[in-house]
Amino acid sequence: KFDSTMIFRLVAICLCSLLLANGCTEPTATSQPREVSIAYLKSLCSGDSYRIAEEYTIRGTLLATDWLGEIYKSAIVADESGGIEFAIDIPNINERLPIYSTITIFCNNLTLARIGHKIVLRLPTDGNTSLGAIEKDMVERYIRIEGMCEEYEFTTKHISEIRDKDIGQIIRIDNLRLSEQEQGLSWCDFVDGEAVTTLRHLCNSKGDTLPIRIPPTCKYAKERIPTNEISVIGVIDYSDNRYFLQIVNKWVI
Repeated sequence: KFDSTMIFRLVAICLCSLLLANGCTEPTATSQPREVSIAYLKSLCSGDSYRIAEEYTIRGTLLATDWLGEIYKSAIVADESGGIEFAIDIPNINERLPIYSTITIFCNNLTLARIGHKIVLRLPTDGNTSLGAIEKDMVERYIRIEGMCEEYEFTTKHISEIRDKDIGQIIRIDNLRLSEQEQGLSWCDFVDGEAVTTLRHLCNSKGDTLPIRIPPTCKYAKERIPTNEISVIGVIDYSDNRYFLQIVNKWVI
């Protein structure tokens, strides 16, 4: 088992040569931490789960956390090859891990798990069966902030262009309006005074419709949805034979 301080020093020495790693090329065997692309890391999980025994790291831009309650106890990091959700549960996460931070995640001893149609990165708490979140006293072991990303350009797509390869990725969709039936509604429905998971529907001028999933933990659940034309940025998922989008960071433009 590597001491975390030693790992950080090794990564700092090797960082310049590691930053260009992307795609799905398999890294050569080494006892030192080795940066791989997110796409390659996800490719290791061919079944329900994969315990990472290798000293792999991934490096990317932190694009979403649960600071607004949208992706519960999770965050999303992305590099040029794609994005991945990882489980993390720390208070005031936006103060410790701000959006647009460039971070390195040390993946040794973490587990890749297939949840529905996406692959997520989590901490195993009981072999390969019980999967948990990185907690505040574990952050220094698994995550290092490298700096801030000055500019990030999201991939823009039309509703009709969304495919399976977009599941788990954060994209931008422009020129949308709330469905006529849902005009004037809040983001979440309420039952007995409590917010419940809600699907709203955004449409474009071509008649395409995309469901938007809003969890009850969302901090703006009571707010009215804009009725004008908007753009949204969120993560694509798939359930009940259809794609849906989950807004992150309240990116409604």
